[in-house]
Amino acid sequence: MTYIYILALLLQVGILVFFFKRSTAKKTSKKIVSKTESSSSYEQTRNAALSITPDQLGLNIPQGALKVYGVVMDWDMNGTILSLSAYINGAANAVLSSGAAVVGGGKNPAVAEEASEFVLVAQNYINKTLHVTTAGLPALGTVRFNLLTNQGVYAAQELLSAINDNSSPWIGLFFRGSMLLDEIKKTAE
Repeated sequence: MTYIYILALLLQVGILVFFFKRSTAKKTSKKIVSKTESSSSYEQTRNAALSITPDQLGLNIPQGALKVYGVVMDWDMNGTILSLSAYINGAANAVLSSGAAVVGGGKNPAVAEEASEFVLVAQNYINKTLHVTTAGLPALGTVRFNLLTNQGVYAAQELLSAINDNSSPWIGLFFRGSMLLDEIKKTAE
């Protein structure tokens, strides 16, 4: 099991390198976007991801049930935030606060499968979260899990150091998110 976590860490580093290189390449090949334009676009995209409703996904959730239908995982990478969104219907996107984005990844069957699995696994973590009225960004050195449910957003935050040393109870969900991110990365290549 330790080998799987080590493999997951190596995979995460590779994904980070990919997104940072891609972000840098976009900045040099296109006009430079001011920080406020980039931040505004990122915030709009993230807010839209957090605002998706069960009705928009065509879901009919029984009244009284607490069902996770989407996850927005915000990952602090030394001041740059990666927001990974996934929904039970297979839709998925990855957006960096620096401006790089891969949207529409759920059109790829492998991405859609990973996105659905990520959301299904998130259901097992709902009892580790708190109901929130606003889904803030993660603190430096943390990852924030925002679970979208038919009863609102439930969230939790974890130190990346705890995930990296395998002491976090969130390692399983983080690993599923990393697997989804890897599939999204493949569609962008």
